[in-house]
Amino acid sequence: MKTDINLASGVLIESTSKSKTLKTLRISAISGVIFIAATSILLFLLTNQISPDNVKKQEDKILLSIKFLHEKQAKIAIVNSKIADISKILDSRINYESEMNSFLEKIPNDVSINSFEIDKSKVAITVSSNSLFSIDKMLNSFFEMIAKKQIIKSITIQSLFSDPKSGNYGLSIKANKL
Repeated sequence: MKTDINLASGVLIESTSKSKTLKTLRISAISGVIFIAATSILLFLLTNQISPDNVKKQEDKILLSIKFLHEKQAKIAIVNSKIADISKILDSRINYESEMNSFLEKIPNDVSINSFEIDKSKVAITVSSNSLFSIDKMLNSFFEMIAKKQIIKSITIQSLFSDPKSGNYGLSIKANKL
């Protein structure tokens, strides 16, 4: 008899190879199910986090905040524009206060100012005093202003009058500005 013939071993070899194939199929099937389940859970979580409703809510919040900031920015731009316009106006204005103070400094204390007008081109002053010397002192200081080319370029005496009852003298002048 032949010892190389093994009838049982052929069935066993065949069944072992089938069992290995079945084991491999079972492992790959279980791995596939686990992979699909994990992917499904991951996709479910991602779609909940990045849902169109959630994205729309976030977009609305951002647009509202941008609109609010845009309104603030527009208000700030308007205020800055108004400030710039006011600055231009103030820079172009004549500083009448300093010009008026320049004239008032030249008027002695015992001379009373009856009227004082100042505009872009002229200055009109009417004064009175009980001393002609004080009026002369004031006129001389105005003439010095003309010589130094400060504010005025010429003076015209409009009137000179006296009141014998009160002993006061009056002077009305008009000065043309530089």
